[in-house]
Amino acid sequence: MKTWPVLAILLLSLATALPAHADGLSPAASKALAQLLERGRQTHSNAVLVLQNGHELGHYYPNDKAPGPIELMSVTKSVVALGIGQLLDQGRIKSLDQPVADFYPEWKQGRKRDITLRMLLDHTSGLQNFPRTDVEIYPAPDAVQLALTAELSSKPGTSASYNNKAVNLLAGIIEKASGQPMDVFFRDGLFKAMDIHAGPWEKDKTGHPYAMAGLKLTAADLAKLGQLVLDRGRWQGRPLLPAGFIDGMLAPASMEGECGLLWWRATQWTHFSPNPASFDMLRERGVPESTVRKLQNALKDARFDSTGAMQAGIAKALGPDAKAIMVDQLVKRGIGPYRLFKVSHGPIVAYDGNGDGGQYVVVVPRANLVAVRQIDAGGETESADQGYDDFINRVITVAEASGRLPPPPHIGTR
Repeated sequence: MKTWPVLAILLLSLATALPAHADGLSPAASKALAQLLERGRQTHSNAVLVLQNGHELGHYYPNDKAPGPIELMSVTKSVVALGIGQLLDQGRIKSLDQPVADFYPEWKQGRKRDITLRMLLDHTSGLQNFPRTDVEIYPAPDAVQLALTAELSSKPGTSASYNNKAVNLLAGIIEKASGQPMDVFFRDGLFKAMDIHAGPWEKDKTGHPYAMAGLKLTAADLAKLGQLVLDRGRWQGRPLLPAGFIDGMLAPASMEGECGLLWWRATQWTHFSPNPASFDMLRERGVPESTVRKLQNALKDARFDSTGAMQAGIAKALGPDAKAIMVDQLVKRGIGPYRLFKVSHGPIVAYDGNGDGGQYVVVVPRANLVAVRQIDAGGETESADQGYDDFINRVITVAEASGRLPPPPHIGTR
């Protein structure tokens, strides 16, 4: 029997998922789109949706049926940032540099008086935090009070550290500024204006919706919010948020420019080449010699063209216990995977909200592209066959193939 080309098989299997708007795509763009959607199927996604110029370009849903609202995990943070922008526009918040103590007077004493709303949004508040939410946040009856009583681990505004606990304080601030619980504020405000119908927002035992996670939206409704960001605060021609706020939200804020205000900034390409000095650094930090040798032998000649490829290379080097080794032997010593390489970056071309389990909303302004990926994994982390770590890269590839972005230089992934 004649063997069909791989692309033909992809396109045939996705024929029902590619609407009429995809017909005008070039062969290269059609191939990139088909591969993005097919990867969605392979990773057991519940929804992959791609829009261009406000129209659906393609989708993948199991059995071609769009699911209901799915928990966004940390993409919730990116939505909450939009609510802060609306309160600024309404004059209910003076500025992003307004002290949190204006809303919580108990912070007027001590160093916490220096913490501003901006510091909650860019993860520079300095509040003590455990990375795992099941350690403190979910067991706590009141997530807002937990944040208010947290000690400082660093001087406010001086260093960035991803902080779920601090972000939850935004739920209390939105309630104080608007006079409504955060979920009601969104329901009757931004969501009503955009015909968005959210599922139940997860709350703590006191009744505060979490700002770090917990919002449930359909892929189509999440894509609407991506389109709002793409159109700099306008929805179907109507201004809902100030363009200046959207620009500031996406501007480099912390974490070496990777982070805006609860939105992430994605480069068109990232190249990783070995840093020989990193292996001596690992030894100086007390990383076991067996781990250092595994990494050194596997990575000394490696070249990677993406973050996903780099992470896969490290995982392969460390073997089946890679995740535990990374956490226990490297991360706990303050060593992230980037420290093992010399890193070069391309230009910022996309902005995204992303969350545990593989939730994404991605905006590529130059290509007028919005993409969403959702998975109802039933937990905070995905299993090995559910991860879609290169989703953002694949979205950017669609933008490149459409002719809206120049192709990136390649160094050859190994």
